[in-house]
Amino acid sequence: MKFETILPIRLLRVLLPLLVIFCCSFIPKKENIQLIDATYENWTSGINGGGSGKEYYIKIKILTENKIVFDALWVNNKSFKTYLANNRKYVSSAPITFTKNDTITVRVSENSSQTNIPKVKAPIRYKGDALLRYFINNKPYYLTIQKLQQIDSPNRP
Repeated sequence: MKFETILPIRLLRVLLPLLVIFCCSFIPKKENIQLIDATYENWTSGINGGGSGKEYYIKIKILTENKIVFDALWVNNKSFKTYLANNRKYVSSAPITFTKNDTITVRVSENSSQTNIPKVKAPIRYKGDALLRYFINNKPYYLTIQKLQQIDSPNRP
């Protein structure tokens, strides 16, 4: 082969993959969930010795048909188990079902008397107040929560 034909072929072999990578990086990712609101409240029990802590409420709109399992929330280098809350924000052990376009609240309770909560590094780096992990088809996904807004605490009996 002549040098004039070899050079364009080699150049094409290098540039084509780079072009594909560059173009694919601009394809928008399909989001599975949308953050609507992220709040927390400080609480103190209404009974002597009842404790105190924080409640975190992450309000989310579901954007996928796929089954989502919410797993953990990282706040201040601590990892917490998540719960789904009903409309009244009560924690339930019964499964709460949801489908595409539903709005749900993911809830976390932090009790300040629990001093044995180990500091746990989040599985990915994030910039914000919190990181929420969820799974779809056993694959982990993450939602970074930029700002947790403090809300007023109701009186607790």
